[in-house]
Amino acid sequence: MLKITKPVLAALSLIIMAGCQPQTGRVSLNADEKFIISRGTWDYYQKYLQVISGGSRGAFAVSEDGYYAAYTYCRAAQACFSYINYSAEAVKDCASDGQKCIVFAKDDEIVVDYSIAP
Repeated sequence: MLKITKPVLAALSLIIMAGCQPQTGRVSLNADEKFIISRGTWDYYQKYLQVISGGSRGAFAVSEDGYYAAYTYCRAAQACFSYINYSAEAVKDCASDGQKCIVFAKDDEIVVDYSIAP
């Protein structure tokens, strides 16, 4: 009979929970490939940039097909908490409709090589 102690159970719980966290790098691109986003997603990203202008913090996530997006942000730049993972929240919001999503931008910095679909 296997006996599981509380420390072992706690460690196993952390491992299982880590596997359930949103992933930010699911799209695997070759060196010569770019992540393609729709024109509508690009326009939505521009709205996100307006929302975070002035130093607000946030993240913008896009579905793997490039047609769906969501973002999270902190409205007051000085009141933003550094421990909040805006990227994870944006991916979670984006994935809430059954999408597989990745982080496209953190704050106002795009973190993937991309192009806009014609």
